[in-house]
Amino acid sequence: MKAIAKVLMIVGVSVAGMGLAQAETQLVAADSAVTSDICVVAAEGNKMKLHKAIKDAGLTRNYVASNVQCNDMPIVEFVEQYGENVASINRYITAGEYTGQLISQITAK
Repeated sequence: MKAIAKVLMIVGVSVAGMGLAQAETQLVAADSAVTSDICVVAAEGNKMKLHKAIKDAGLTRNYVASNVQCNDMPIVEFVEQYGENVASINRYITAGEYTGQLISQITAK
């Protein structure tokens, strides 16, 4: 009886693990706009890549925080919903003003 329980537990854990692996969201830029690339890079959670993407686009962090929309939402909100390394990325985008919650005054600037 214990052997059957162990087998069922192992199968259950294996199936759950496969489901989690397949549930990973992959973001792809919808078009070739530089802001779309910035959205994807920001959501990936690598601050150095984001810095390079913003610099290569000829934009500033302030411009990105105030004007870039990703899926019809401000970039900070987009990163909160879909991103990795959320706090670090949003602090970088907002020049340290991010506190772990959406900052409506950044998008209102």
